[in-house]
Amino acid sequence: MYSNRAQFEIGRRIREVRHSQDATQQQFAEDIYITPNFLSEIENGKKGLSCETLYNICESQKVSADYLLFGDSNEEEEISQPKLIIETASQMKSEELSVVIEYLSALKKMKEL
Repeated sequence: MYSNRAQFEIGRRIREVRHSQDATQQQFAEDIYITPNFLSEIENGKKGLSCETLYNICESQKVSADYLLFGDSNEEEEISQPKLIIETASQMKSEELSVVIEYLSALKKMKEL
């Protein structure tokens, strides 16, 4: 079905990254300087991508080339972390959620120092 299995897997991972950002093909394509049609062909494994396009995806989406090319890294875990946070927070009482928000705010301030 696919002439190049690697091309298909790379396209699948790019689609996962795009979905994790809740971006449309139009938005994502603009961010990486290609057309939505070409992005669709990449995501469906019909076309490969240039080094420049790979670089643009990695830079704009803060994703590693290792993950996109080989699936090797913790990117899958990183992509699912925001969803896990939302699911966990939705099950908390408002008092617990207030403590978590205070903690996160303090952590952010510490990193800014």
